[in-house]
Parts: sequence; C-alpha cells; structure tokens
Amino acid sequence: MQRTRRPTLAATTVLALALAQVLVLWTSAAAAQSLVLSNLVVDNKAGSLTARFGVSVDGVAELAESLQSGATLALTCKAKLSRKSGLFGSPQLAAAELTSRLKYDALTKEYSLLLPGREGQLKNTGLQELLRAGWGELTLDMGSWQMLERDREYTLTLDTRLHQTDIPNWFRRTLFFWSWDVAPSASYQLHFKY
Repeated sequence: MQRTRRPTLAATTVLALALAQVLVLWTSAAAAQSLVLSNLVVDNKAGSLTARFGVSVDGVAELAESLQSGATLALTCKAKLSRKSGLFGSPQLAAAELTSRLKYDALTKEYSLLLPGREGQLKNTGLQELLRAGWGELTLDMGSWQMLERDREYTLTLDTRLHQTDIPNWFRRTLFFWSWDVAPSASYQLHFKY
C-alpha cells in the first residue's frame, strides 16, 4: 500500500507567497495606467440631451500586456445629471450608463472592442488606434432636452472605470479585498447654466 504525500505547511506557504508576489507585480504594472477624459460636452441632439466625451488610456503598453495575458477588460461610464438647488441637495434628473468590452485574440493577433449601439466589433492590430477609434468619442443619451429649465444651474457627473471582467466568483470571493480595476477610477463634473 502506497501512502500519498500531503503538502506541508511550508510548501503551502511558499505557494501562497509566490501567488501573492505575482499579483503584486501584476498590480504594479496596472497602476501605471490612468484614464484621461477629453471634451466633456452637453449637447442637444434632435431634442435629446446627450453627454459627449472621449476616454484615452495612459500606459497603453501595460494595457496591451494585460490583454495579451488573457484578460478581458471593460470600460464602464456612468453619467448623472442633477439640478443645483439650495441647502437640501441636488435632485437627480437623469442617469445613463455604457459598458464597452476590450479583448485580444491570440490567433488573429487583433484587439477587438465592442461598443453598445454599434453593429459588430471594431478590430485592429494596433491597440492605440483601436482605442482612439472606439473610445475617442462616446455618447450617452440622458433623456429629453425639455427637462432643463431656463436660468437654472446643472451638474453633469461622469464616473469612468476600467476593470477586469470574467473573473470566477470563487476567486472574487477568495480575494474579496482585491480591486479588479486596471486603472484608477476617475470622476469628472461639468457645471453649466441653461
């Protein structure tokens, strides 16, 4: 009869430390990235209030490395429109959200970007060009333009987040303290008077 060897506490500890070191190295590469907002504008498009903006990523080389390692990333943009009022807060008038997914195909050596409201995926072998074409000008429909009242002040708040998707629940629960953001989340505000 042959006895099976169980891993010792020392072997388990070494394995856990190696995993932690890999995660720390991956995080330090991701920390070099940041989201940059450009041209945040509120626009009247055929009677609809639209938030227009562009998003770019500093640290595209690190982003490409993450994608080529098999990560699927998502850019999530959430916008809220509120009317400025006195001491009792600002009532929210409208909200909108979009999520765009970004992947790398190792067989075709192409990056692909899926945008809501667009047929098919955008594809390119150059990540920088793909991001410029896909995220260079994004729009969020906030509702009817008629919700705005003349001579009132408004605030448009835009929150952006670039994070990993498709992470198994058991892994997410095991590392509940871990942030799956690839770049730090960013929040922007635009104050305007109509």
